[in-house]
Amino acid sequence: MKNRSQNPNDLLKKIIELENMAAMPLVDMNGREDIPVEIRVNENIGPAMFKPDPFKHGGFMANSLTIKAMRPDIFVVGDSLDDLAEDYHCGCGKNFDLQFWKICPYCAREIKA
Repeated sequence: MKNRSQNPNDLLKKIIELENMAAMPLVDMNGREDIPVEIRVNENIGPAMFKPDPFKHGGFMANSLTIKAMRPDIFVVGDSLDDLAEDYHCGCGKNFDLQFWKICPYCAREIKA
């Protein structure tokens, strides 16, 4: 299922469309779980990379561009992130998965649909 926007609400709409076509639920939204993750700025970490935060259990550190580029919400179904993966090649020469980023986490370029 490819969806260029990778907006979690758009992905949910697509899942609901598939449910309606199949006449059966694909995802139990009543069992939904929101998991907040704290991310602290550390400019010594490379772009699009995260490291565990030694001062905050369950937290992570990333550089400011990475934090700016991140989607604020990521839609995950099951244990795999591969189902919604969509590789993108940026003009800066880097590849990344669109499901995680609003802009390029390496150069801050806008993502072209």
